[in-house]
Amino acid sequence: MKIALVTDSYKPRIGGIESVVSDIAKTLSNNHKVYIVTSAKARGGGYILEYDGGYRVLRVKSRMLNFNGVTLNPPSLLVLYKVLRNIDPDVIHGHGLYSTLSIAGAIIGWKRLGKPSILTAHSFIGKDTPRYLVEGLRLASRNVSLVTAVSKAVAIDISRRLKIRRVYVTYNCLRVDDWVRRGDKFIELDGEPIILSALRLTYRKNPLALVRVADYLKQYVPKARLYIAGDGPLRKPLESRIKARGLNNTVFLGPVSRETLKKILWSTDIFVLPSKMEAFGISALEAMASGVPVVAMRSGGVSEVVVDNVTGLLALDEDDLARKTVELSLNLELAKSIGRRALERAYYFDCNRIAYYHLEAYRIAGELCSSKVSRI
Repeated sequence: MKIALVTDSYKPRIGGIESVVSDIAKTLSNNHKVYIVTSAKARGGGYILEYDGGYRVLRVKSRMLNFNGVTLNPPSLLVLYKVLRNIDPDVIHGHGLYSTLSIAGAIIGWKRLGKPSILTAHSFIGKDTPRYLVEGLRLASRNVSLVTAVSKAVAIDISRRLKIRRVYVTYNCLRVDDWVRRGDKFIELDGEPIILSALRLTYRKNPLALVRVADYLKQYVPKARLYIAGDGPLRKPLESRIKARGLNNTVFLGPVSRETLKKILWSTDIFVLPSKMEAFGISALEAMASGVPVVAMRSGGVSEVVVDNVTGLLALDEDDLARKTVELSLNLELAKSIGRRALERAYYFDCNRIAYYHLEAYRIAGELCSSKVSRI
C-alpha cells in the first residue's frame, strides 16, 4: 500500500504530533511505501524531497503564517495538490485539526483525487476556540472519508463539537524498544530524587502548576530536584514565579531533542505532567517506556494511557498533583515498582501493535470512499 501522511507538524519541530508521525511512518514503512508531505518555510514554490530512514519526506515550500494557533500557508495548496496527484497514494492521512496542510490534504484526497482520506484529531477543541474556526472544522470533517481521534476522550469531544456521528479511535504510538533504559547511556543529573516534566510551556499544558509541585518538594523532599524541559510563551512567567518563591530546587533545561530526552528520562525517578486536558499524553508514554512512573491529571486522554495506582498516579487537581509527586518521592521503591509496570503497559501502545488500527482505519476509509456512504 502507498500511504501519504500529510501534516505541518513534523521535524525539525518538536512536539507530540511530530514524534507520532515520525514513529508511525517508520513502522508502516516496513511493509508499505510511506510518504510524509509537510511544509517548509521557504520562498519560491515547489517542494523539497528528502529521505528519512525508510520513507520519503516532501516539504511543500511556503511562507508560514500563524493565526489563533492555526498554521496557514495558502500558496502551498496548489503545490500540495500536484504533489499528492504525482504520488498517487492509496490513502491520504492528515494529522492535526490545526494544520492547513493536513485538512487540505485530506479534502483534496477525497474530493479531487477520489482517494480514501482520513483526518485525525490530535487535540481537543478548546472552549475558547472561535466559533468561525469550529464551523470551519465542522465543514472540513464533512469533506473527508473518515475522522479519527487519538483517544476516546478526544473522539467524544470532536463528535460533540463537530456533530460527527462516528469517530474512529487510533491511539498514538511509540517505538517502545527505542526508549527502554540503556544502563550506560544517560545524563548525570543532581538531585535525590530527580523529577522531570517535559512539555510545551503554553496555557494548554498548564505549566504554572509546576510551581506548586516545586514548592511542595522543597518543603517535604528538600534534596529533590525538579527539571523542566521545553519552551514556550509561559517560560518567562514560570521562571519568574519560581524565582520569586526562592525555589532553587528547579532547573530549566529549555527545548531538548528526543534523543536527549531519552537520556534524561533514563536518569529520572518520577515524571510529572500537569496538563488538565491532555489529548493523549505522548510524553507520559515516553516516560513509561523508560520505566519511569507518571504523575498526571486524571482528566483528558492521559487517563487512558496511565492506569491509576498501577502504572502511575492520577491527580484530581493541582494540589493533589503536588502531593502525589511528594508521595512517590518519599517512597522510591514504590516508584520503581510502578515504573516496571509502566514499561509493561507502554507496549500496549507500541507502534507495531497500533499500526494494525491505522491499517484498519484505512480499510474503513476505503469502503466509505468507494460506496460514498456518509459517516456524519
